[in-house]
Amino acid sequence: MVEETQNGIKNNKIIIFTLNGCSHCVDLKKKLKQHEIEFNEIEIMSNQKLWDNVVEQTGNNVLPTVYVALDGGDDGPVFIPEKDYKSQDELIEKLKNYV
Repeated sequence: MVEETQNGIKNNKIIIFTLNGCSHCVDLKKKLKQHEIEFNEIEIMSNQKLWDNVVEQTGNNVLPTVYVALDGGDDGPVFIPEKDYKSQDELIEKLKNYV
């Protein structure tokens, strides 16, 4: 379910876990910008402990992994490559439902 604030504006935050030098990560960020989808980036080598928690919770260690913080909180879906989306275009369409 997509959350909305009282005034109808969605307050969800898109968070992308990336790795420097990851071409898939660069491509996804470029596509998100083209679609004017705002996001925050977390580079996993600089945030190893947080990434370890994501891997532990999801059982997957693949990038770019995308998390949608519903209403800016701690709950929301995680989108994992090849599990939750097969192409970046498919992911973009899914993310549009949250922004």
